[in-house]
Amino acid sequence: MKLKGKRIFITGGAGFIGSHLVERLIDANEIAIFDNLHRNALAYTNIGRHKNLKLIKGDVLDKDAVEKSIGNADIAVHMAAIAGIKTAVEKPTTTLKTNLMGSYNALEACRKKGIGRFIIFSTSEVYGPHIYEANESGATTIGPIGKPRWVYAMSKLASEFLAYGYDKEYGIKFTSVRPFNVYGPRQIGEGAVHNFIANAIKNKPLIVHKPGSQVRAWCYVSDMVDALETILISKKSEGEVFNIGNPQATSTTLQTAKTIIRLSGSKSRIHLVDFKHPEVDIRVPSIEKAGRILRFEPKVSFEDGISKTIEWYKNH
Repeated sequence: MKLKGKRIFITGGAGFIGSHLVERLIDANEIAIFDNLHRNALAYTNIGRHKNLKLIKGDVLDKDAVEKSIGNADIAVHMAAIAGIKTAVEKPTTTLKTNLMGSYNALEACRKKGIGRFIIFSTSEVYGPHIYEANESGATTIGPIGKPRWVYAMSKLASEFLAYGYDKEYGIKFTSVRPFNVYGPRQIGEGAVHNFIANAIKNKPLIVHKPGSQVRAWCYVSDMVDALETILISKKSEGEVFNIGNPQATSTTLQTAKTIIRLSGSKSRIHLVDFKHPEVDIRVPSIEKAGRILRFEPKVSFEDGISKTIEWYKNH
């Protein structure tokens, strides 16, 4: 079943995941992207001039611009955020303002314009430094003040609560998505797979934070978009929080670097370095809920996804 005939407003829609979602939906729906184009992955697609696409350059901190741009959308998808731990550590105030106030501005625009469906992007960071088979109904963990890594998780979790509040007070049906280590073509900015591949194809050293045994579950971007498309279609997703990831595609950071070197035929060496910020030892989701309600099942294996991603970067 495909989504058809909808007017969809996407903040951050020119970003990595957003550009793939737009590519999937654009032929059968009217899409308005609201984005500051800081990380413009849309530029690597051929849909920039599509008749169903409207691209608006703007900042989610500009409340009036968000309200004006959202128009008469049927669905709002809020993806715009300061993303990545490095940025959160260096700019904690900017991260808090953008993520929390940006969510507030998007929700207020929906309230004023009578838009009753809101999809918000959170993060797997809300589960803290050590989680195996993370469950959406389980505890979330935020680290102490003074450790700026957790500013990002806190701002995203607060935004989830804000969306929940707008659902209860104003009837705006929300769904919250918690992505787990999504990777693939067009990833711009921070991200271990992106950084490793960019260096590997140039035979440059791959920097791995000690000890290298940190475990992640890697989700290829097309699997992520499969889940998002179902969320947009299904009324059963309303009022729910979903982990979206691939628990079968687990790898340590060191194994990931070695896999990328092998699959790319690289001559890169691996450098283990100290990491001065809090690290996440293990992060693997339970996707039982997404499987039960959305019929979500990841299709792309770790090595297949890495190979596809390497091929794209070699050509771009």
